[in-house]
Amino acid sequence: MRKKSEERRQAIIDVAATIFNEIGFERASMSEISARLGGSKATLYNYFSSKEEIFVETMRQQIGQHYEAVFEQLVESDDLRLTLQRLGAKYLQVILMPEVVSVKRLVLSHAERWDIGKMLYERGPKLGWTRVADFLKKAMDKQQLRKADAWVAALQLRGLVETEWMEMRMLGVVTAATPEQIKGSTERAIDAFMRIYAI
Repeated sequence: MRKKSEERRQAIIDVAATIFNEIGFERASMSEISARLGGSKATLYNYFSSKEEIFVETMRQQIGQHYEAVFEQLVESDDLRLTLQRLGAKYLQVILMPEVVSVKRLVLSHAERWDIGKMLYERGPKLGWTRVADFLKKAMDKQQLRKADAWVAALQLRGLVETEWMEMRMLGVVTAATPEQIKGSTERAIDAFMRIYAI
């Protein structure tokens, strides 16, 4: 029974993703999703509390696997700088991808009118960067980094890695970065981070 329930939930997400991509979030409705799915709106509400929740889940699934690859770089090692460079380079590759930029633009355009920005943040970036904070806290405990607020350190790391690219990418000034550019940018970001936190 649970397998059927999971399959039904995934079917809702798949149908909703198609509709969101075709007509956008605002024009999509629970009625349209249920009609294409071949069921009732009541069925949808058994799985999701709102259109916004379905939207967040579709966006999370579309880009979630890319972010998972980022946080898999967090492997404890004696070479903390190298680990952070791998993390930063993978993160930069992901946030510059067209599909990731597209989702971010879409979410930002609706974030204040509905709770989708908060919902997506809680289920995505916050979880990932909490993992980074936990990793940095361990490095602080092992005296690889100076003691500080690990959550703030994680956010500063993120900001340093993004700083050379994010605004220009979101505004369409640049559309891609070469592996060499990503490597150089990441090395500069981690160098700055280590200047702040290295003992």
